[in-house]
Amino acid sequence: MFGRARRDAEPVDLSTLAPWQSDGVSAQCVPLPIGFKGKTIPDVMVFDGTVSPVFAVREVQQLVDHDLNTVENVNQPPIAFLMWPDDAADDSIAGHWLRGAPADSLTLLVEPLELAPTVQLLGPALQSFREWVHTLPR
Repeated sequence: MFGRARRDAEPVDLSTLAPWQSDGVSAQCVPLPIGFKGKTIPDVMVFDGTVSPVFAVREVQQLVDHDLNTVENVNQPPIAFLMWPDDAADDSIAGHWLRGAPADSLTLLVEPLELAPTVQLLGPALQSFREWVHTLPR
């Protein structure tokens, strides 16, 4: 009740943040408007050549650290998910696509889920994405 007043972090010019890119997929930090006063928060837009879903930075940071198993995009439609294979139920469409995927791989699934995923990050690409995501402001 009588704690310190919360100070917002200094705003960051998102256009100064370098995008990430690897093997036909790229990502960049974009502003997402919130509220009514023109305030924005930074988010991660993933682009695979056809779609560009946007995910909350904080959630993607937790995802790449395995603190979350799946994140859903904030700009719908279409619905999109970034997920680890172990979060997909065997009898689900996601399970169909992720069956046999390496345990340490991150996959982008986009509606319609009947279509094969176009993005699967693993190895050096996943590591560079993880490092890049952790450079982003929340």
